[in-house]
Amino acid sequence: MISDKLYQLAFEYKKTKLWKKLWDTDLFAMQPPDGPICYICVMGAAGDHCAIGAYIGEEGLRSFMSVARTDPSSIPPIKLQEYFLQQDCLQCSFENKDELSNEEHEEAKAYALSHGIRIAGKKAYPQFRRFTPNHLPWHLQMEQEQDLLCQVLESALALSRLLEDSFPEDLGFQSVYDNPEEIPLLEYQDGSYVLKKTKLPPETPAAIPTPTARNDIGIASLKRIKKNGIWECEIIRFPQPVQNASEEIPYFPVTLLAVESSTGYILQVPPVVNYEEDPEHLLNLFIEALVNENVRPVKIKVRDARTHAFAKPLCDRLKIPLSTDEDMPALDDAEADFMAHFNMNEEEQMDNLNEILDNLLEMGDAQLRTLPDEMLSIFQMLSEQEDLPGGLQEKLQTLLSPKDAMKTDTFKVNRGRPKKKPKLSGPPHSYVISVSLGTGCYRHIQIAGDAALFELHGAILDAFGFVDDHAHAFFMDNISWSDYDCYYVDGIESYYRTTDRYTLDQADLHTGMKFKYIFDFGDEWTFQCKVLRIAAEACPRPVILKTKGDAPKQYGDQDDDGWDD
Repeated sequence: MISDKLYQLAFEYKKTKLWKKLWDTDLFAMQPPDGPICYICVMGAAGDHCAIGAYIGEEGLRSFMSVARTDPSSIPPIKLQEYFLQQDCLQCSFENKDELSNEEHEEAKAYALSHGIRIAGKKAYPQFRRFTPNHLPWHLQMEQEQDLLCQVLESALALSRLLEDSFPEDLGFQSVYDNPEEIPLLEYQDGSYVLKKTKLPPETPAAIPTPTARNDIGIASLKRIKKNGIWECEIIRFPQPVQNASEEIPYFPVTLLAVESSTGYILQVPPVVNYEEDPEHLLNLFIEALVNENVRPVKIKVRDARTHAFAKPLCDRLKIPLSTDEDMPALDDAEADFMAHFNMNEEEQMDNLNEILDNLLEMGDAQLRTLPDEMLSIFQMLSEQEDLPGGLQEKLQTLLSPKDAMKTDTFKVNRGRPKKKPKLSGPPHSYVISVSLGTGCYRHIQIAGDAALFELHGAILDAFGFVDDHAHAFFMDNISWSDYDCYYVDGIESYYRTTDRYTLDQADLHTGMKFKYIFDFGDEWTFQCKVLRIAAEACPRPVILKTKGDAPKQYGDQDDDGWDD
């Protein structure tokens, strides 16, 4: 509920017609008694939008400058709405009756009636909004927001009194287009606002979200896929918001549009919320989509800095070329189709939704259980609409209903050779294994035959001075990324044999046998292993019998010979 004080100040502000003296680029500041400085913009000189906006702190100021100094005509249509969604401010505007919610209209009417105010004419009703980047403008939710907006309106009233006998230039107003070093400041002192000046902070570009691509499991899966296709990619924002709960502010999701350049095939990457806070989530969905479609790009092309920052960590780890290119016709066509989808009439939208649901319902239960929460939330909201055709309602309920846990696709099939039966216990014995990393750098390790492969993994890292902070795998047929006879760290996928459950004996080690151990699926440290001999003696813990050559450092700057310093 909006306080009487905020309504009172809003109606008083409207009487000042301050927008007739200031342009929306004539910025001034207000320093509240506590809290960060507010940068204030008076809108309405052009006659189309009467409002006052308060941009809080340097983040708010950056959002104002970004919108004020950008020419909308230079922005592609698919990015235009996102450009307008970057405002970060509190706003009091004046709207027509039909632009208010029922609750807002009744509240404003009740205040006016109780205070003898007649609301008449166009743009006569005050409306109070919180603008948060990439969210739908929303009603004020906190008492602190109302208090701050009251202080903003009070400072604007004080400014209007100062302008009764002065021109804006006399008070130090300059358009932000002129890059002023300082702007007028109204500071609250002893019960009133005093006019001063404040320097504008230096403009700094907004940070670009950048994932780290530390999904070792997904990257390992991609390394097993043959490279195919040049993919044109761009991060785009949906033109329609989603809302998971009535108390949440509706948000405009982000997705990655990835299109194969020669065929126009579009990779199905689900949308995400809060991309700016968690870009890793979208990257993991991209990796998952690539794996599901059995795709590892030959090359990735992007057209903006945001998508470049998104794709670079993955391209670096997979050694995929990444380029920036404006000319991407396949992506242009996909973006046009994407926007056309949101401009469909109701019948076309229903047909399109029917097709999507039919495709999803053809998937197995295991795949359906991997659908992201954002997509399920959208389907849940659709299912709650009362005017949906019966067929659509039934499909949505089928999609959202719990799945039968006893479906056949829940039983995984082992990759490669069948699991080996545990060997019967015999005389104590151990293996002496040579492990090399590059030319002239090797270690001879002795380890018990009943030791788990995971223990050999730890012994190798200890022998070479590596930290165990990444995934690992053994390939017993000596072929990297082969599915024939492999053991992975627990957590890769449930149908792989894991290094913590299988011993060296169960891996059928024998003298002269060669196999590969790979650690860190991004940097892909590949250790060549060879069984030198089988010793008829116990070995309670792994022992390093011989060391030759300095091991490369796991992390650090590279020197001239290519190893890390």
